[in-house]
Amino acid sequence: MAAKPFGLVGERCDGIVCFVKGVSYAVVIAFNDENLWTGFPTFKFELSGIALYDPSRDSTVGGSGTHRFNDPATWGGDGDQYPAVQAHAVLRGISYQGVWLYGLQNMVAARLPVTNWITQIEKCRVTVVGAAGLEPTYRTGMQVNVDTQPVNALEALMTGCQGKISEIGGFYKCRLGAPDSPSFSFTDGDILSTEPQSLRPFFSISDSVNGIQAKYPDPSQGWNIATAPAYYRTDLEVKDGNRRLMASPQFDAVPYPEQVQRLQKSAIEEGQRARGHNIVLPPAFWTVEPGDVGQWTSARNGYSAKQFRVDAGADKANLDVPLTLTEVDPNDYDWDRATDLKPVVSGATVSNPPPAQGIASFDAQPYSLVDDSGIVRRPAILISWDGSQPGISAVQFEVRLASDSSSVTRGRTDRVSAGNLIITQSILPAVTYQVRGQYIPSSPRDMLWSSWITVTTPDVRLSLAEFDAAVSAQVTTIFNQLNDKVDRIEQDFASRLANLSARGWNDKTEVRTQYNARADVAAASIEDVRIVAVNASEAFASYTALVTATWGSLTAFVQVSANAIATLDDYAAASYGVAVSVDGYVIGTKLINGGPGLSSFAVQADKFQFQFPGYNGGLPQDVFAIGTINGTAAVGIRGNLNLDGTFNVKAIAAGSIDVIYLKANSIDSASGVIKNLGVGSLSIADNAVTVPVAQTTGAAVFGAGFGNWVSFFSFNMSIDTTGLSGKPIVIYVSVNSMWASGSPATETGQFRFLLNGSQVNYYQVTLPTGASAPIPLSGAISITGTGGIVSVPIAAQFGSTSSNAILAGATLFAVAAKR
Repeated sequence: MAAKPFGLVGERCDGIVCFVKGVSYAVVIAFNDENLWTGFPTFKFELSGIALYDPSRDSTVGGSGTHRFNDPATWGGDGDQYPAVQAHAVLRGISYQGVWLYGLQNMVAARLPVTNWITQIEKCRVTVVGAAGLEPTYRTGMQVNVDTQPVNALEALMTGCQGKISEIGGFYKCRLGAPDSPSFSFTDGDILSTEPQSLRPFFSISDSVNGIQAKYPDPSQGWNIATAPAYYRTDLEVKDGNRRLMASPQFDAVPYPEQVQRLQKSAIEEGQRARGHNIVLPPAFWTVEPGDVGQWTSARNGYSAKQFRVDAGADKANLDVPLTLTEVDPNDYDWDRATDLKPVVSGATVSNPPPAQGIASFDAQPYSLVDDSGIVRRPAILISWDGSQPGISAVQFEVRLASDSSSVTRGRTDRVSAGNLIITQSILPAVTYQVRGQYIPSSPRDMLWSSWITVTTPDVRLSLAEFDAAVSAQVTTIFNQLNDKVDRIEQDFASRLANLSARGWNDKTEVRTQYNARADVAAASIEDVRIVAVNASEAFASYTALVTATWGSLTAFVQVSANAIATLDDYAAASYGVAVSVDGYVIGTKLINGGPGLSSFAVQADKFQFQFPGYNGGLPQDVFAIGTINGTAAVGIRGNLNLDGTFNVKAIAAGSIDVIYLKANSIDSASGVIKNLGVGSLSIADNAVTVPVAQTTGAAVFGAGFGNWVSFFSFNMSIDTTGLSGKPIVIYVSVNSMWASGSPATETGQFRFLLNGSQVNYYQVTLPTGASAPIPLSGAISITGTGGIVSVPIAAQFGSTSSNAILAGATLFAVAAKR
């Protein structure tokens, strides 16, 4: 994510035209990643506060510095973060470009006694030890909307420094933090005994607190409200009857975790100062104001220069001074970071997604598809994975050529629990591929591809069955070609004829002519209909002639129809047809032309033939005919057939070819069968003749312990090598099985494949209880022909505990390729 400044009003901000004047704004460009974002992102911006006037930095009013109230250019500095400076600004009034904006209005400097305010500002500036070294005792900061009542803003600022603002005769003074030095003193003798007095020795339970846990905005957590570590006083809880009496203040203007803990401690300590008095002093104390601190020495109460804060005061008509006092102790604000600070645990604002997950137990093996007769028909690749992982909705895969890394196919499956998939699309025989897989999570998160696994597919070629299907498909394509488009043209003509009278024609002419003859049950008629019509968007013409003869219920007719249309949008079509019907049995011809590439000529009859005319007075000669033989469609050709192209046929009947001349190497059969072939010379390529063996297990085979091999397939393959003495013969064997774990614990099984006594394949699989996994085994060896029968032992074995088994239905296919 990135943000950058744009300084000119009206300039384009990466596609956004900015017309905001006098307002701070930001243009944010966010990178959208569905694995990271679940919705539109929200933003918070941490801004520096405005520059403020600090009287403690103004040498003309008793401070020390260059600040001048009438020159805002001199404002700003460390005081901008002090609550006393911020409160002073609100009370004095905040202006923007010389116009009042927020706070009090028309406030003169004299109403904010500068000595008092400078004293409190300096108390904020006093340093304490913090996390990064020395830091001011009190700092505050907050966003204040201009519609916020100033009293609410002042309350939040004073809460951040345990301060109070008092109004005395129109003058505003501030007291914050630890009590100021005493400004007056008195004894019991100064108190007017003639006036009433009262004493509050302790707080009621409802007003008592012995623990505190505050909330505050935490910058490290995106300025969200955080909860500070609680401050407990177990000794006070005992005094309060073993009750924990908590206070829960909110420091909205204190985004400093350590300052919040200092405020918590001093609040609890000061909260124990319960002794309060209401007394009346003589006129000599008329200058005492709320917020002042005095010393009281009292033999009656046992005080010796005990400090009290004036919380309230009044002026009586006789100048006597009633005061409300509360005891204070400067030691309540002591802070020892080493012992008083509690660690602050912050929640991170940075998204920490789970680490990318790879696909477990991913594997790829060569595989062969067999038909219902057990004949191998297609090469394939079998991929497998752990289908028990939670939070996975699908598995995707990619296949590429090992030779040049070019992509072959890719796909996915939603059946994760199946644990395996057979890939056949675009897979060729005897080709080396590389395969990789990846989980697709049910909720967006990062996933890893597996490493590429190299696999070579079995050498399984096409058979005659595929050739039959291909020829059938081509014939079907020819018959179905253009059917939909031709039908649409016919429907268009029929619709226009049916709605001829309802259409709005600019000019239309229709001529009908009819001839009829009738006698008893015999009737004959000829009807002729001619229609021409045009409007602003099309021209249409139609001609129909109908010749009918009827005798009782027997009817025969001949109908000739022709239609043509041309439209404004460059569409044109024409049709012509002849239908001949005898009592409902209809034959005929139909021609349709919808333009280049869209035409059809159909003939419907029991027999269709071409004839040459007779020569030298002879009869016509049949050349080409289409009909049926024993109910099967047949084509007859009388003459020579010359093809300049490919001749595709599913089968040639036995004995149907008498004499044939074929070019050398022109007959090629891949995995085909030629029965009862008699030839003068026979040449068959290496590996063209095979000896196949297929077996299937009928029941489960249980293990006998890890390391104890149990055979679930074991037999000898016999190969007749007559005439092949000294020739190499390759044997290919493939096993597909399923291993199931019934143990209450995780189990490991070992699997191997033995050909002619040699181990050609071995690996181990670990499964959780109740799980199963496909166990493919394959291998190949080469033997040398002896001229007689060669017996080759083949065994598939596994080793695991007796609670595990190779399930019924395992298959083995072995083939020996002879020459």
